[in-house]
Amino acid sequence: MRTFLLPAVLAAAASIASAQDNSAARTFLFVGTPNGAAWEMLIASPADREASVRGGIEKLGGELLSYHWGLGDGKNYITVSLPDDPTFIQAFYLSRMGDGLLNDYQMIEMMSSSDMALALERVEEVKSADDLK
Repeated sequence: MRTFLLPAVLAAAASIASAQDNSAARTFLFVGTPNGAAWEMLIASPADREASVRGGIEKLGGELLSYHWGLGDGKNYITVSLPDDPTFIQAFYLSRMGDGLLNDYQMIEMMSSSDMALALERVEEVKSADDLK
């Protein structure tokens, strides 16, 4: 029987994570919209899944930063710090696509407020380069 637990879905990617360099990390927000089958499974076996998700992510070399459900929208919001490896990050994302339990799944890379300030400072630089076309 399929489970709704992120660690079980990500088990296939564990070998990828063992080769990761954990010196750099990137932060992502994952937003999942469970389908009817997922809700049936969750209702049949109610539990706080944060600890099991945390364990699975840590086995992959990442860190669970937060695990929430949207009140009134039924979506799952998980923030994760993952090793800075684009192919691993994409594999992490894709591992959820085939389980048949999500109607929609988004991965949004997050940036700190201080990094945003640096990006804002560079807007004129980018605009100037665009003017050279």
